[in-house]
Amino acid sequence: MRVALVFVVAACGGGGSDNPPAVDAKIFLDAPPPNCLVMANYGDLGTKMGTTSLGPTTATIVLDANPPRDSFFLKLVAGKGVFAGGLANGTYTLAGAELMQGNCGVCVNMLADIGNQGPTKFYFATGGTVTLTATSPPAGSLANVTLHETDSGGTALNTGCTTQITAMQFSAQ
Repeated sequence: MRVALVFVVAACGGGGSDNPPAVDAKIFLDAPPPNCLVMANYGDLGTKMGTTSLGPTTATIVLDANPPRDSFFLKLVAGKGVFAGGLANGTYTLAGAELMQGNCGVCVNMLADIGNQGPTKFYFATGGTVTLTATSPPAGSLANVTLHETDSGGTALNTGCTTQITAMQFSAQ
C-alpha cells in the first residue's frame, strides 16, 4: 500500500472574545514516510504461497501485486549463519549473522516498487523469528519480523523506512 492515511480530530472550546478557542488536534499516520513505498506494518498475513523461481531454497511471495509490485523474499544459504553445518528445519532467531546480507543463512528481504527494471527499494531483516518445516522448497512461518531499508548491497540506509510482518505462514513451489 502506498497511501498514507491521515486522521485529524479537532475540538474547539469556547471562550469569550478575550480568549481564542482552544484547538486540540491529533494526527495518526498509518504508513511510513511516502518515499518508503511499503506499509509500516503488514500485520498477520495468514498463509501465503510463493515460488522458487530464484532457486530451490528460495521463496518469493508477492505482498502487493499492483504495478509496481512488492515481494517478500526468503533465501536459505547452506554453509552460512545458522546453517554453517547445512540446511535444517527448526526455529531460527534473526540475530547475529542472520542480520548481515553477506553472512546470513536465513536471509529475509523485502523488495519494493518492482517494475520492468527490477526493484527500486530494498529492505533487510533486523529481527524476528523464522520457523522452517521444509528447506527445499522452503515452508514454515514468520513471527515479528522487522525490516529496515538498505541499498541493493544490504547496507542500512538512514531513511527512517522500516516495516514489519507480525505473522505469516508460507510455502513455495
